[in-house]
Amino acid sequence: MDKKELELILSSIPRYDRPKRMLEQYETPPSILAHILWEALLRGDVENRTVLDLGCGALRFSIGSLILGARTVIGVDIDEEIVSFGLSYSSKEYENLMPRLLVIIGDVRDIELGSIDTVLMNPPFGVYRQNRGLDMLFLAKAFHIGAESVYSLHKYSHGVHNIVKQLTNSFGYKIIHAEILDFPIPMIFETHVRKVYRVKVVFYIFKKNRER
Repeated sequence: MDKKELELILSSIPRYDRPKRMLEQYETPPSILAHILWEALLRGDVENRTVLDLGCGALRFSIGSLILGARTVIGVDIDEEIVSFGLSYSSKEYENLMPRLLVIIGDVRDIELGSIDTVLMNPPFGVYRQNRGLDMLFLAKAFHIGAESVYSLHKYSHGVHNIVKQLTNSFGYKIIHAEILDFPIPMIFETHVRKVYRVKVVFYIFKKNRER
């Protein structure tokens, strides 16, 4: 398999048609999913690793990780409906991979896990007032869990980047990759007035700082 094949597989996963605006359930484009997963594979952070899909939604990071040879994948999300949607598809199309998948329905703030090698996530961007800071909460949780590597997407701004750097340092991690990507969001909520919104996001890769 190459990166393009992976993207085609991820593109075949049906889109969840009842996303919740308050949960900021923006579907990660297959091209970005494949890009992140391929980077993780090349860096040795997927194959034979225990992967945590934090805010897993319809389980697309989870499915991709399993396809690429993850030993175990744990998906965590607060919304049972979107997870059930993902499970209904993956259990039919990837039945042989399902024994390596564990799904937890719950609030990220309440989750305590150990022995995680890699975290993959696209957390809520925190654009709604009640969600401000939620992206940093997800990142802090990933660091708190103690994974060796964390892969995450965050809405780009100079201020957000500075907060990310401070949080990274305070938990004993370092940023080894920061890449600005174009993240298209289709017209999915009643408040949307354009067919596609294009948002600048930063794709970060974090590693534990062994020098501390």
